[in-house]
Amino acid sequence: MSELLVKAAIEIRSAQVTDVRFPDRIIDLIAVPYDEWTVADYKGRLIEESFAPGTFGQVQNRAHRFLVNLEHDLTRVVGRVQALHPDRPEGLRSELRIRRGAEGDQVLDDAADGMLCGSVGFGALPENQQWEGRSRRRILKAFLDHIALTFTPAYLGAAVVDVRSALPTVVAADPQGRLPTPNLDRVLAERLAARYGVAST
Repeated sequence: MSELLVKAAIEIRSAQVTDVRFPDRIIDLIAVPYDEWTVADYKGRLIEESFAPGTFGQVQNRAHRFLVNLEHDLTRVVGRVQALHPDRPEGLRSELRIRRGAEGDQVLDDAADGMLCGSVGFGALPENQQWEGRSRRRILKAFLDHIALTFTPAYLGAAVVDVRSALPTVVAADPQGRLPTPNLDRVLAERLAARYGVAST
C-alpha cells in the first residue's frame, strides 16, 4: 500500500441530483461543492465539514483514469469520467459518460428523475486539513479516489446539473461486458487486507 493511502484513508461523500438533460449520455455533475458545510461521518463520529475552492488541484489531467460505478460497488461500473473541472467556483464539476445498455439507460432515467446523487471517494492528508476543535474541519487539499452514483445525498450542493444523451462510443469491456478496473481493484484489495489484518498481494 502506498504511503499516501496509509496516511489518508479513503472517505466517501455524496450529494443530491438537481437537473438532467439527455442528448449525449453525459451526466454533468457537481461532484463536490466548495464552501458548503455539511454533517459527515469521520472515523465513526459526526463532524461538520467543507471543501475549500481548488481542493482537488490539477485532477483534470487524470480525468479519463476514473470509472463510474453505482453505490460504490466496484463490480457495477456504468461509465467513465470524461472531464473534470476543479476550478469552477461552485465546486468540482465532472462530466460522466454513461455506457450503453439496460443498466446505463436506467442510470440516465434515474438521474433525470432526480433519484440519483453524485458521490466521491477522496483522501486528505492530515497536513491538508484545517480543524476547529474536534468537530469541524475544512479540507484544503485532497486527492480523488473514485466517483459513484448513489441514492443517498450528503452535500446538497453536489448535484447532477445536466444529462446529455447518445454518444456512439463506450468504454471497452471484456467478453462478459465488464469494464477493467485495475486501480479500483488494487485499492479494494488493500482496504480488505487492512481490515482483516493480512498482507495484500
